[in-house]
Amino acid sequence: MRTEDQRSVTRLALGVTGVFSLGLFLGWPLAVIGAVFAALFLQAPAALPLAAFAKLFVFSIGLMFISFLLSSIFSPYPLVFLMLVAIGIILSFIWSVSGAGVLPGVIALMGALMIPNLVLQSQDLALVLVYWIPLNLLFAGFVSTLMFVLIPAEPQTAAQKKAVSQASFDPHRRIVRMSLVTVPFAMAFFISGASALLVLFFVALLSQQLAAMPAAGKTVAKAMLTANLLGAAVSIICYEINVIAPVILTPILLCFFFCLTLGALGKSQAPLAAAAGSAITTALIVYGGSVAPFSDEADVKSITRVLQVASAAFFVIVAYVVVDEFWPEKERQAPQ
Repeated sequence: MRTEDQRSVTRLALGVTGVFSLGLFLGWPLAVIGAVFAALFLQAPAALPLAAFAKLFVFSIGLMFISFLLSSIFSPYPLVFLMLVAIGIILSFIWSVSGAGVLPGVIALMGALMIPNLVLQSQDLALVLVYWIPLNLLFAGFVSTLMFVLIPAEPQTAAQKKAVSQASFDPHRRIVRMSLVTVPFAMAFFISGASALLVLFFVALLSQQLAAMPAAGKTVAKAMLTANLLGAAVSIICYEINVIAPVILTPILLCFFFCLTLGALGKSQAPLAAAAGSAITTALIVYGGSVAPFSDEADVKSITRVLQVASAAFFVIVAYVVVDEFWPEKERQAPQ
């Protein structure tokens, strides 16, 4: 493995485990989301610039408060409430596709999905979420920046930067495609009265990952399905080990081990390499949500969480394949 790849894997394992561990020790709300944010930051080739991170943090605060305010006002009116949720999802994709990126898109979808869902259950708990999503983002950003300072990354070459910026797609078509995938899931979730917040977070993450992949629908679906199966398998193994050794050091060591292992897999030439990054986030959501859950879900076992996440993944991935069949991705038309 190249030296830079070794550094990248070490940064990822130490940074994610650091956030995950402090979340367990301090018991702050939704610390699992902070660990996932750290994983997304640390899978990037370079640290997010301070100015960009400041804008992202301010954006997350404003978005969560606006979502809470609108959800609280319109929660007594189900039809209008659901219409606002659908509009919020579509606006999230517009924001992401306009150049904001995957992480801002995920935060926007969290505001469109998680805050409204929790408002229906408890406005007090929703207000806790309003504060703690940005705080988790802030802490994850601080830890990831620290990791890039302690373990510096090689500067990106001009060719690498050009390759990242050369993605060509029809933005309007992509917005319609991903809205057709995510909006039906959200409507079904809200109408059924479901309340699994981490499932909504997983769907927000999965939707953005699907939107960012330019390959054909069935190829993407196969890759994402593989990633989620791998992440689910890792989380079940970790949960069973945790049952055998129920001490706080166990989840910390397990988190470090699977981040290190999956990170190394992602840098290898193995067939599962492409699935490793998404598998890390899936494992963090499923396993982390089982050992440090939010609100009144403390009795949710890992296998239950796996079934919840698997059902959501199956719905979204199948919907993506169907939409791709009738409304495939196209490249941006060059100006005449």
